[in-house]
Amino acid sequence: MNTFDAIKKRHSTRAFSSRQIGEQDLQDILVAGGQAAIGCADFASLQLYAVQDPALLKEIDEASAKGNPGSHPLYQAPTLVVVAAKKGFLENIELSNAGCIIQNMMVLAADRGIDSVYLWMAMVGINSSAELQRKLGFPEGYTCVGTCALGYADKEFPKLKGEGQRLEVKILR
Repeated sequence: MNTFDAIKKRHSTRAFSSRQIGEQDLQDILVAGGQAAIGCADFASLQLYAVQDPALLKEIDEASAKGNPGSHPLYQAPTLVVVAAKKGFLENIELSNAGCIIQNMMVLAADRGIDSVYLWMAMVGINSSAELQRKLGFPEGYTCVGTCALGYADKEFPKLKGEGQRLEVKILR
């Protein structure tokens, strides 16, 4: 598959089966994240954590649900990739870095036939719990700046309409 096809194939999956992704796919996806454009190439300010431990995933899911027992913000995903960072030298650059990392990972996942979703609430859940941050192994001064669930869809969801440009575009010449 070419890159443009993988970009068009990628969509947000909100119901995952329990089938785990393969080890080589996981390693390649993490490498793709590490190849992302990072502000001033400050790679030392970022860390990736791949969570596949069911008990830890359950804790993150519960913290992310914010007391709503019917909610499962991780969508039962068997793998959660967490991007942790320390504050950057430019305001909020760590959030842009996380976006670039996660997009790279999701495009490669789509290329491999692996489903994904960018999860904001998992970041909120992790950052609300010093205990979760400790269990994940965050160094002092690091916080979660983004998360991405990976796995295989449990059911089909309607795809977004439009194969072409979905955003309003203005070209200034």
